[in-house]
Amino acid sequence: MVEWINNNWIEITGAILAFVYLVLEIKQKWTLWIAGIISSGFYVYIFFDAKLYAETGMNIYYVIMSVYGLYCWKFSRKKEESGADFHHIKMKTVIPLTIFTVVCLGILSFILFRFTDSPAAFPDALIATFSITATWMVAKKIIECWYLWIFVNSFAVGLYFYQGLYSTAVLFIFYAVLSVVGLKEWRKSTIKK
Repeated sequence: MVEWINNNWIEITGAILAFVYLVLEIKQKWTLWIAGIISSGFYVYIFFDAKLYAETGMNIYYVIMSVYGLYCWKFSRKKEESGADFHHIKMKTVIPLTIFTVVCLGILSFILFRFTDSPAAFPDALIATFSITATWMVAKKIIECWYLWIFVNSFAVGLYFYQGLYSTAVLFIFYAVLSVVGLKEWRKSTIKK
């Protein structure tokens, strides 16, 4: 066991930090973005090493979005006094966001099939694309982001076990369950208004 921990300390550390990120996200704490920057940095290395290139790119995106999310949640002047500016998605956002997600999925799948040695090109692209969309929704405090997270986190468990990323697979089991909790908690914040 000690040898496994020594050989996998980067993944274990990344998984712990990612778990902290999720807990802070559910609790609607702006410090989630700091945990996101650090954990995503670990996962850039972890996924590149596992040849999950879309998820490598996704974690680079996460670092960038974590900086953006930190700005939106902590420093944006539009912030309400109570900080409870979580809201449901508007229909005018659904259509362009869906089109963006489908187009990105198609492009990313093509690139991974054609130009990489990824052993799981489509699942890798699917997880990355939906996660990119969901992360943007988190930064914008859109409650329906949790529906995407429930799907993505559940789907990712199988891929990570397949790739031998056991700590990450266990993390995503927790992510899937806690995504349901996150949805309930974020919904409560709209009722308080």
